[in-house]
This record gives sequence, C-alpha cells and structure tokens, in this order.
Amino acid sequence: MRRPEIAATKSNLLRLKERFGFVKSGHALLDQKREVLLEELMEMYRDARQLRREMAAALAAVYRGVHDGLLAGGRLDLEAAAVAANGALRLRARERSVMGVIVPLLELEAAPLAGPLASPGRGPVATAQTRRRVRELLPAVVRLAEAEVTCRRLAAELQKTQRKVNALENIFIPDYRDTIRFIESALEEKEREGLFHMKRLKSRRQTDGSEG
Repeated sequence: MRRPEIAATKSNLLRLKERFGFVKSGHALLDQKREVLLEELMEMYRDARQLRREMAAALAAVYRGVHDGLLAGGRLDLEAAAVAANGALRLRARERSVMGVIVPLLELEAAPLAGPLASPGRGPVATAQTRRRVRELLPAVVRLAEAEVTCRRLAAELQKTQRKVNALENIFIPDYRDTIRFIESALEEKEREGLFHMKRLKSRRQTDGSEG
C-alpha cells in the first residue's frame, strides 16, 4: 500500500490495524505449516534414503543372480523364466493429506509365486532364486516410489509456503507496520496542532476579556 493513497484518519487507522491482525495471523499459520512440511519432508527423505540403500544392496544380489543364470542356462532360459506366471500383482493407490498436500499411499497385493522354486540343476536354481529376489524386492520399490513422490510434492509446497512467508515478513508486515506508524504520527501531530490552537484561542479570549 502507498501512504499517499491512505488518508490519516482514525477510521483508516482502525481498519489498518484490523487487517494487520489478519496478516499476522496468516503469517503465524503459514509459519506453522512450513515447520510441519519441513518436518514431514525430512522424515520422508530419511525413509527414502534408507530404502535406496536397501534397494541398492538387493539389486546387487539380483544382478549377480541374473549373471549366474545367464552363465548356467543361457539367455533363452532366463527370458522364459522372466515371462513365466509369477502370480497376480495388484497395486492399490490411496491418498492422504499433509497440511493440504495430497500425497500417495501405495499398497502392493501379490499372490504367491506359482510353481516350485526350481527344478534340479544349477541354472534353474539360480534363475528361480533371482525370480524370487525380484518378487521380494517389489514392495520396497513401491515404498520407494511412494516416498519419492511424497518428497517431491512436499518440497514443492514447502517452497511455495516459504515464498509466502518471505513476502509477508519482508514486504507486507513491514509495510503495514510503517503505514500504521505514519498515520499514528500524523494523527498525533494533528492533535498537537489542535491543542495548540485551542490554547491560543483561550488565551486570546482571556486577553480580550481583561481588556473589556
């Protein structure tokens, strides 16, 4: 707001103070939202980092199994095992709200693996073990996807909230505070001028009365 556009009146001062109260309340709510978002984001980031570490170790074992399967049974056997029926997979997606931010809740429903673990022979055993490791890894993949998406959405909302808090702290709140002080100062000056004129008028009346 620009000061010249606001007349220095008591009614304007009251309105400004009322609006300033709303602005400060909004700032407090946004600051609280920022803290909650930051706390939730840090927790999800730690979870995602731990999941990445666990998945890296699990994938290393899977890659070793794929390598052993290729050496023992060849590419065709490995591809045949990969396309074999592995039981039904179903991903259920729900949502939850974190300070107004919609984040996913994912749940993987998997039927048991079909068929025996492996047939006799090193190749089929290595392939079946790899197949089982991949299947066991899927829930972690889903959890990591959930954590990654949540982190991105929370980070985006945190950034927007931080910009709003900065605007309030650096622009709107100082602007309101300075404008209120300006009007208060102008009203005090008017009041002093009014008192001065009243005293001078009273003094003139007293002088005129004594002369009469």
